[in-house]
Amino acid sequence: MKIFIDHFPSTDEFASNLAKRIKKIDEELSITTFLDIRESGFIAEDGEDVRIMNESDILIPIITSEFLSFYPTKSEDKYTEILETDNKIIFPIIYNKTNWSSKNWIVKSKIFPSNNEVFEELNSNEQASVLNELVLTIINIFSEFKKRKNKSTKPKKPKTVDGQVFISHSHNDADFAELLKLHLKKNGIKCWMDNERLKIGQNWREEIDSGIEKSKAIIVIMSPDARKSEYVTYEWAFAWGKGIKIFPIMLNQTSLHPRLESLQYMDFTNRVTRPYDELVENIKEI
Repeated sequence: MKIFIDHFPSTDEFASNLAKRIKKIDEELSITTFLDIRESGFIAEDGEDVRIMNESDILIPIITSEFLSFYPTKSEDKYTEILETDNKIIFPIIYNKTNWSSKNWIVKSKIFPSNNEVFEELNSNEQASVLNELVLTIINIFSEFKKRKNKSTKPKKPKTVDGQVFISHSHNDADFAELLKLHLKKNGIKCWMDNERLKIGQNWREEIDSGIEKSKAIIVIMSPDARKSEYVTYEWAFAWGKGIKIFPIMLNQTSLHPRLESLQYMDFTNRVTRPYDELVENIKEI
């Protein structure tokens, strides 16, 4: 189950603490805050919040005067769309005093705190009670989610599928790799990453070999950490040996292995001008 905590910078600390608390419910919960998006280099104009909203099951917007005054229209329209058509849940938190009653998507959602109260104006015990109620509500929803998941008789999909694109990255570049994966998925490109390979020592190579052989291309996210990574070097070198198309992208400036220097890399060092569209077009031309 995926949860998105939507907020503005004034509530960064509150959002981060809330995310940590919800994460304690179960490790299977995937929680993203808008702070996570900003720190990964995306800005509001990228529409990354809308993409995350599409992927999430529960949305927790933290409502402040700043949020309502400067929130992008396309993002607010998405909340309205979700309320009317999607099987998603919205739990707005009225953090400070603001005029939210004209926002139909807020009015029709389950609001915290209830009874038209404002979270910031409550004492510490009352605030704790509100958060406890929210957490318990999420626990109940997650419990039902797990029951449905366990009852499912559908066979588990294989980790790799012919024609996918493999994203090779270092551990420290994992957040950007996840966002790149979302961007490619939005453009109809199936891709995968073996996130488990960093945990299972020397047992990862057979799985990686099989997965890369089934891929039509490999994207190598280059950075100083990737340059030193045994995993990243092995992955692109194996793909090279198999004649699989390699797309190096430079996330943070670093020297390239002599073999990779012979390939034209894409410059992703500037967060504002990253050539996502060019990457998508090149992959689709394979």
